[in-house]
Amino acid sequence: MPIKTILVYLPNGRTAAAILEPVVTIAAARSAHVIGLHLIPQVPEYGEFPADISEEVISRIQKAGQDAAMETKQAFEGTLQNSGLTYEWRCFSASYAAGSDAILRNAHGADLVVCGAQSEDLPDAWNDFSEIALMGGGRPVLILPTLKPQKSVARNVIIAWNDTREAARAVFDSLDLIKDAASVRAVTVIQRESERAAAEALGADLIANLTRHGITARSEVAYAGDNGAADAIVRLMGQDCDLLVMGGYSKSRFREMLFGGVSRDVLRQVPVATFVSH
Repeated sequence: MPIKTILVYLPNGRTAAAILEPVVTIAAARSAHVIGLHLIPQVPEYGEFPADISEEVISRIQKAGQDAAMETKQAFEGTLQNSGLTYEWRCFSASYAAGSDAILRNAHGADLVVCGAQSEDLPDAWNDFSEIALMGGGRPVLILPTLKPQKSVARNVIIAWNDTREAARAVFDSLDLIKDAASVRAVTVIQRESERAAAEALGADLIANLTRHGITARSEVAYAGDNGAADAIVRLMGQDCDLLVMGGYSKSRFREMLFGGVSRDVLRQVPVATFVSH
């Protein structure tokens, strides 16, 4: 499906440029509409705090939230105003639960949801935005590195292919993004050599279908090694790759939190743009 509406979450002005530059490139190639989303953490009214905090402190917290929202809005509008694209700004003050609901409501009307990678260095009440949107939004999520703008997205693509429902959804959700890629590699990670034949057979059907869509791709097999599939995928992302396409949370999110999983481990690192569907 063509990408015509992009919802981009901007938690602050500092990371806005790194997120917006690739978004503008993607949107401009498709004449897509861009919606900027920012959430202000709602401060409880005086007397609701478990500790005795003065009204002055609460006022300073509220002002800091409003100032951050204004800075982020200015970064968004400053980038989009000369882009030739249509765009709009949405900002809400909300508790974590209400903000999470707002994320989902806004995601439902978009073709693609975009956000920056999680960062412990930049506090955000919705630091798990990508997981909230992915698990409940029903739309694919593009997660971008935030240290510096990524100059290209989807020129050299790696598909993490494991023949799950989530992986299949991710591949075919990404067709509009990867259709003009110079290189597409569908990589299946195996634990042992005895799994190679089955992995190659799984990849063959995918490659044939991508070919019918006009996408030239090749199938590869990689070894997980001692550190598992996630480590193998991250290694591959460092090899001339500017977009990873993968299914997210084929096991439940709760199970991955408890026992570990590929989705959780990869999404914590995100060295290049990562396109995920659930």
